[in-house]
Amino acid sequence: MTLEVSCGSVEQAILAAEYGADRIELCSALSTGGVTPTLGAFKYLKSKISIPIFIMIAQPEANFCPPEADFQAMLKDTEIFANEGADGFVFGYITPNNELDTLRNKSLINVAKNLPCTFHRAFDIIPDPHKTAQQLHDIGFTRILTSGHAKSADQGIILIQELIQNNSIKILPGGGVRPENALAIRNAGAFELHFSITKASQKTGYLEYPLPELCPERITQMRQALK
Repeated sequence: MTLEVSCGSVEQAILAAEYGADRIELCSALSTGGVTPTLGAFKYLKSKISIPIFIMIAQPEANFCPPEADFQAMLKDTEIFANEGADGFVFGYITPNNELDTLRNKSLINVAKNLPCTFHRAFDIIPDPHKTAQQLHDIGFTRILTSGHAKSADQGIILIQELIQNNSIKILPGGGVRPENALAIRNAGAFELHFSITKASQKTGYLEYPLPELCPERITQMRQALK
């Protein structure tokens, strides 16, 4: 079982690696779904850990259909990170009608230099998951991050199982994945799981913005639950 940990800071990623994560999804502003991290953060992290680092390519926050200027920035970011040693990418572009934007996604894949690309949870708001999964495979995505069109992966487990069984593209369950439900998701056929090592806390930062509490031990608990 491959454990991918979504990390919104360098500290989170270093801790995740120390506690046994297999792969990092690196982003900024994790609480908004994640945006592209800084190049400096990535290069520093790359010097500190040896496991694969996938880069989130997204601008602006919480927007799966960014305007053209931001899309051009996404293309440039993908090109730069590919040249700087990224191991893979995570992105997803949809239309204002919540349909797959094949052209823009293909453009991002083309500048990713044959590195593996994950289509993120924008997948969960596209109406026809089975058709979309096949389309994503056809245009070159390696895997799909999905909660099975539900609030959490355990609630979407039926669709996740169907997608795993019926498609050649890899399915990465994510969204509310925890030690308590990891075994059930694995038993649906999953070979990879995606989760974070943060939880809500009472700490606040600038303008009382909430600061997460880190719980890297969740990785250890996940391994134990999957035995």
